[in-house]
Amino acid sequence: MKVHTRLFAVLAMVGILASCSTAYSPQIGSSPLLCCPGNYESYTEYSLRTAEMPIFLRDYVVAEFERAFDQKGLSRNDQTHDVEVVLTYNHVNLYPDQQDIDPFVRMESLNVELSYVAQIVIDVIETATGEKVWSGAISRIHQVTPGEYMHEERAAPAFYDAFVRVLENYPAKS
Repeated sequence: MKVHTRLFAVLAMVGILASCSTAYSPQIGSSPLLCCPGNYESYTEYSLRTAEMPIFLRDYVVAEFERAFDQKGLSRNDQTHDVEVVLTYNHVNLYPDQQDIDPFVRMESLNVELSYVAQIVIDVIETATGEKVWSGAISRIHQVTPGEYMHEERAAPAFYDAFVRVLENYPAKS
């Protein structure tokens, strides 16, 4: 029974997220996960690191996040900072038989369309206490063949828009 419940939950999530995507606009969902136990007025600088981020995504995901987060009145300083921002990439295959297929490596012998959710979790951790003071996530369902080229010129603005949306409830410095 648990398998049926999980399958139903995954299919419902796929249906909801798939209904929001189009072939021409790489829409990315966003959701806040934790908000506002921190002392936001005292934060002026942040550091940034990534975890599990595919190399081809790293540079422009970081650049688009920085553009969005800088609007909150903080500046990046990886040496001395009030909070540390961690961007963690999660990859969730939607079909069990695709668990071992790497979507980022082209394999001529494979003729399969992969379906997975790509998620980036954003954690903001207060440096002095080590406490998480804010968290959010952006995600998108992908249906691709392994190694398919990602169009960065379309993806970068979509990442920026998703980061702006997810950071809407992050308190801005006054």
